[in-house]
Amino acid sequence: MMQAREGQFDIRLSADHTQVLVTISPPQGNGKDVSLDEILARLSRMNAGHNPRIEEIREGINHARVSALPHEVVGAQGVMPKDGQDAKIRHTLPEEVLRQHPPKHPTLPGAIDWFVIDSLHLVQKGQELASIIPAQMGTLGKTCTLPAKDVPYRPGKPANLAVGSNVLLSPDGLHAHATESGYFYLNGERLTVAAFEECYEEVSGGSHAFKKGALFYDGVSDAHIKAEDFISIQGLAKNTTLRVNGDVLLQDAENCVIITPGNVYVEGNLVRCDVKARKRVVCNDYSQIIGGAVRAYGGIVAGSVGSPEFEETTLEVSNDHYTPMRDIEIEQELLNCSYNIQRIQNGLKPFKSSAAHKSLTEEHRQLIHKLHACERAQGERIRLLREEKRHIVLLAKERISATIEVQHVYPGVWIRNGRLQLLIELPLQEVGFVEAQRGTAIQSVPLAKAS
Repeated sequence: MMQAREGQFDIRLSADHTQVLVTISPPQGNGKDVSLDEILARLSRMNAGHNPRIEEIREGINHARVSALPHEVVGAQGVMPKDGQDAKIRHTLPEEVLRQHPPKHPTLPGAIDWFVIDSLHLVQKGQELASIIPAQMGTLGKTCTLPAKDVPYRPGKPANLAVGSNVLLSPDGLHAHATESGYFYLNGERLTVAAFEECYEEVSGGSHAFKKGALFYDGVSDAHIKAEDFISIQGLAKNTTLRVNGDVLLQDAENCVIITPGNVYVEGNLVRCDVKARKRVVCNDYSQIIGGAVRAYGGIVAGSVGSPEFEETTLEVSNDHYTPMRDIEIEQELLNCSYNIQRIQNGLKPFKSSAAHKSLTEEHRQLIHKLHACERAQGERIRLLREEKRHIVLLAKERISATIEVQHVYPGVWIRNGRLQLLIELPLQEVGFVEAQRGTAIQSVPLAKAS
């Protein structure tokens, strides 16, 4: 026969004192149930009896008796704290889409194929790219014991929008907008727009300046084109000067001058072109370089070089032809900026006296304001140019030993590496040209050894 035992209970406070937890154990044999009054008396002695959950306690006593198992209930409760909600970043495109960088070119390592970009990524200047739903603070709780005390809540965590090129944050930091039209993506965690303009018709003649990148879906001819970022040309470039501050991607080019601190990528042929690249020139295996001079400080990868007619062609690496030229450009632009500032200051002199200033019309005041803004812009440009000049002075001191890799080279091609040069006298296949004999000669080696 089971020995009789009275029902029992245990009371404990939750960690934050917002709840009293009552564990009720059932009686055994002919023992009596726990008394509701006993539990309420204990709550009162704990200063938690002012707001007991009587019905829950009764149900707990009955549940323990029927199930013959211990049962836990909330015997008293204060006010539970409500945690805040974390801030949320809402992008205009799904994050998995934004993680897709501009597409790589299938046959030119390192190049971007701008002509196959997903239009889903294209944004317009001024368009909102992302916003933040601010964090919610939450509300305080109260203990279930007297005297009631505040119970802290967990505030929502803030969020920040990290921005990269061509993206601007609103003053409150809650909205990001594109400052230029282009390709929108996440570069790491930074909202970035690769800015460019698109030209769908052939460009023929004249000078054309782009403050960002430029895509040409047709050819260009007899023109002078300057771009502050990359240029990609899908058609033929002919008799054209390309002065670019980013990478250049070409289909075919004839009689062109190409100057860039970046890379030049060639899908088709370079015919009698003068190329100066501070990084590399990379061509497809089936491309041809015929005539002209291709100079790339960082190295050259080419298909076929020269011609059966022995047209003079030069490949040159490890000599920096770009930096000295850029140094001259900077000096000229510094002179231009200084001249512009002097002209602005001369134009403002008549209005510096207080008497002249008082007699100005609103139109004149706005004009003076614009002139001061132009003066500040020219001053900022001078600062940036001087910074760049200091940087290129350091670049000019760099010395590297780059390589030239070709699939086929005809006789009559000059290979230059630094101060060394070599005239090709016999056709060669799949070779690389490297410095040898401690930098006193150029040697041809199999491509596998040149890489």
